[in-house]
Amino acid sequence: MEREKSESSVAANLSDDPEDVEGSIETDDQILTLKDKLRLIFGIHWRGIVSLVVPLILVPIQLSFPPEKYQWCAYTLVVMAVFWVTECIPLAVTSFLPLVIFPLTGIMSTATTCACYMNDTIMMYLGSMWLAYAVEQSGLHLRLALCAIRWVGYSHYKLLFAMSFITMFISMWITNTAATSMMVPINFALLKVFEDQNLMKIYDTVNGENVASDITTCYFCAATYSATIGGVGTLVGTATNLVFKGLFSKLYPEAPEYLSFPKFSAFAIPYMLIMEFCVYLYLVILYFGFLRPNSAAARNTEMPPEGIEAAKKVVAERYKALGGITFWEILVIVLFSFAILLFFSRSPQMFTGWGDAMQDYYKIKDKKFIQDSAAATLVVFLMLLLPYSLRFFDNCKAKEHGDLPENSIPSVLNWRQVNDVMPYSFMFLLGGGFALSEAAKKEYTDLNGQIGLILKNFKSLPNYLIILFVILFTIFITNFASNVAVCNVITPIAMQLAKEINNNPLWYNIAAGFSSSYAFCLPVGTPGNLVVQSAANIPTSKMVKAGIGPTVTTTIVSWLFICFWAPVVWPDLKMLPDWIQ
Repeated sequence: MEREKSESSVAANLSDDPEDVEGSIETDDQILTLKDKLRLIFGIHWRGIVSLVVPLILVPIQLSFPPEKYQWCAYTLVVMAVFWVTECIPLAVTSFLPLVIFPLTGIMSTATTCACYMNDTIMMYLGSMWLAYAVEQSGLHLRLALCAIRWVGYSHYKLLFAMSFITMFISMWITNTAATSMMVPINFALLKVFEDQNLMKIYDTVNGENVASDITTCYFCAATYSATIGGVGTLVGTATNLVFKGLFSKLYPEAPEYLSFPKFSAFAIPYMLIMEFCVYLYLVILYFGFLRPNSAAARNTEMPPEGIEAAKKVVAERYKALGGITFWEILVIVLFSFAILLFFSRSPQMFTGWGDAMQDYYKIKDKKFIQDSAAATLVVFLMLLLPYSLRFFDNCKAKEHGDLPENSIPSVLNWRQVNDVMPYSFMFLLGGGFALSEAAKKEYTDLNGQIGLILKNFKSLPNYLIILFVILFTIFITNFASNVAVCNVITPIAMQLAKEINNNPLWYNIAAGFSSSYAFCLPVGTPGNLVVQSAANIPTSKMVKAGIGPTVTTTIVSWLFICFWAPVVWPDLKMLPDWIQ
């Protein structure tokens, strides 16, 4: 209200007496000082100010004149990092800067820079999104969620367990935001049943405003946290996984395919399950009074038989409303399973995969000639080709013209609907990071080498301590900025650090890459957090309280798994490989 009055006061004075604008502006309501005006201007136009001032402030990065190529690359990197963190302009627009700066400064040609914006990793990202949208359009994910809840049980402990783990599982295959959004109506339906039974309140009234109660906060935060953790379980679970795989492949093209689908999942699935269990344990201790039987939280979550029956009735009604499993859902299950089978069997390294066999048949020596994006695109093509129902065959049984269907039969994946909601901007976000990584190579600017001269100071520290530092730093930063942007900036630096202190870059790549997903404390950290905060009106202070535990447990589990489980999955981690050069 004060802001509206201030702005109206400025407008009134501008129209009546322009000379008064330079001094303090007096109205019937208040006096607007120069400090107030500056605060208003910065509050409204801060994005434009940051966009203009930051590139000027960072000019000293280019110490020599004319600037060296690595200085131009460093300048571009820092400007993009600041723009990505502050989001002063859209993330995708920031990602276009290499297309402008690199050709004009002689770093890379336009063709070479543009090639970074379309490659196997980006096509794999698009393929995984298309597969995920097929699941969403068919409604299969809702059936899976309701089936899990019916199977596990209806007490608060069982419901939270079912909701958390099914969200985690679904998020392994579709976007984290979609998995979180799926659980919002289900959570509200269940909590409304408990509220009708006077077992809890969905909202508390604070200063005249309805805010989420502790139990509501628990259920909704569990949804977004489980989606975040589920995203690290497979290579296609979240965009950051494809980012750090793509950055590693871009920087070390001669390296073996360490981050293949089977190898990635062999490491990530046990890692994901342990993290999810720790998050669940923290939430039930904090909100349900587990191990604290005499606490207020334990008393508030006691579930009488009538409450359980009411919850069971709601879930049964929602499941009944879905009807029987449709031909559409069956086709999605078959095609999606076919895609996963192709991912795992392309080049499993335990036996000859279909990709290996095709390369042998055509006598192709390049082990990376066929990638997972080929399999993903094949299955998506089939989804766009096949009809979603058996009504298609009514054409064959028709005896008269009136028996023929009047409309075309939609495909398993509806392209028009996908086109409306597909986040294509993330392609450019990935491409911007790949362009930076390519430009930092020795043959272009050798920015990596210049950064390495600084990072050599860490050589005296123990390896496990440095990995912990990388994890802590990445998790801290990713709570304030886009996960993909953080991964694009920090992962190449972490790999260069590993190279300078004579460690395997893959080790630090996965440390920074996985850690860039874990934004639990703040709503701005990931879209899933924003979804639950806006849906349930969760105060930021409550989200921070709920997120501290997952942040701590995730940091510890990540450090243990990356230090001790990763070398089991990738035995080469403890060696200094030849391809590092």
